Amino acid sequence: MVGHQIPAYFYGEGVNDFVVGKDIEEALEKAKEKTGNTSITALDLKQDPDVLDTWFSSWLWPMSVFDGINNPDNKEVNYYYPTNDLVTAPEIMFFWVARMIIAGYEYKDELPFKNVYYTGIVRDKQGRKMSKSLGNSPDPIELMKLYGADGVRVGMLMSSPAGNDLPFDESLCEQGRNFSNKIWNGFRLVKGWEVSESIEQPEASKIAIKWYKEKFQETLKSIDTSFEKFRISEALLSVYKLLWDDYSSWFLEMIKPEYQQPIDTKTYTEAILILEDNLKILHPFMPFLSEEIWHFIAERTPEEALIVAEYPKHELINNQLIKDFDLVQEVVSNIRNIRKDKNISFKEEIELSVVENAQINKDFDVVIEKLVNSSSISYVNEAVESALSFRVNSNEYFIPMKGSINVEEEIAKLTEELKYNEGFLKSVQKKLSNERFVNNAPEQVIANERKKEADALAKIETIKASLNSLS
Repeated sequence: MVGHQIPAYFYGEGVNDFVVGKDIEEALEKAKEKTGNTSITALDLKQDPDVLDTWFSSWLWPMSVFDGINNPDNKEVNYYYPTNDLVTAPEIMFFWVARMIIAGYEYKDELPFKNVYYTGIVRDKQGRKMSKSLGNSPDPIELMKLYGADGVRVGMLMSSPAGNDLPFDESLCEQGRNFSNKIWNGFRLVKGWEVSESIEQPEASKIAIKWYKEKFQETLKSIDTSFEKFRISEALLSVYKLLWDDYSSWFLEMIKPEYQQPIDTKTYTEAILILEDNLKILHPFMPFLSEEIWHFIAERTPEEALIVAEYPKHELINNQLIKDFDLVQEVVSNIRNIRKDKNISFKEEIELSVVENAQINKDFDVVIEKLVNSSSISYVNEAVESALSFRVNSNEYFIPMKGSINVEEEIAKLTEELKYNEGFLKSVQKKLSNERFVNNAPEQVIANERKKEADALAKIETIKASLNSLS
């Protein structure tokens, strides 16, 4: 039987010839005292071979770890009992969890913990629980050698919503390793910049820092909400999106200096502070990587380690600034797509004209100019001729061609694209006008078809606007 061996030590053959002690040394002293024989040695004692059932002994765990059974009023047990959360597997609910609760009321007259968090079970691709007997469990040490300890942690957790089982796939660990590399590369980029005190802070960097701090606070609120609901994987996904998309893909691009040029001191200082805050919210999920980078940023004592650093504080969120930048992202993405589709080199400057039908936060214009290599942004009242165009909400954007493309070829290409989209729209609308289909199809299918219709209409409108400006 598996369990803790009973701490009874026999010194003779009689039924009552035994003492009870925490260890052999204590038992020996008690045996000498009980028998009056000071010549007894540890070799004369034989511990009872029987054991306490594992679940019987472990149900005392919330108290026994603080010596709360033998010494129920000691300082430690009074401070730590009851605790907040118990993390365990659901299959031992009645073997262990329920028994701990019963023991808590029996010996302390109080519940031992407030919350129980059930972890999911890692299964193989066939849905089988991993076990040594089946031989379907990977070697975690080998996984860590390949993907890093943090990479394995992240890859597993990202695909394991609260309480749900996880079909193991090694590609999940690879995803975690890729995230680790992303964080390292961002750190190396920042630390590799030359800093100059003589350079004035660019306007693009000012608004970028202002925006990212708001985005960070929005994410911090989301993370805390997920933690409160024990949705650990959702909290990680919030961190992942912030650091992969908002920080690496946008913020660093907005503040980085021109090629082989130094960065101003003020922007660099803010960038380091932002990086440190990023590491603080990343630390619960990637403790090794974040701690290492924390000490690479600056020399720190053990008392200044990241694990004991103060967590970021909540501040009021400027939601409007976040919404304003969402529009900026759409504008930049549209222009980058045009450059890619029309083979316009990023080195080639473009001009951008805007028909402002809805108010725009023009503080971000300097960011748009930097990210798309635009020489200027002008606001006009009418559509620009001989220009490619796109629409973001109700605002229209125009990029004059200036010989960058063959206008006749572009018109022919857009005409063909328009013809295809109009045909696609017609087929979708025909389906939606069919009462039998609408009445019998699942609600989600109808919603998908209506989305296709809306997307096609928007695409057609954009193509027509481009054709009008080129004609």
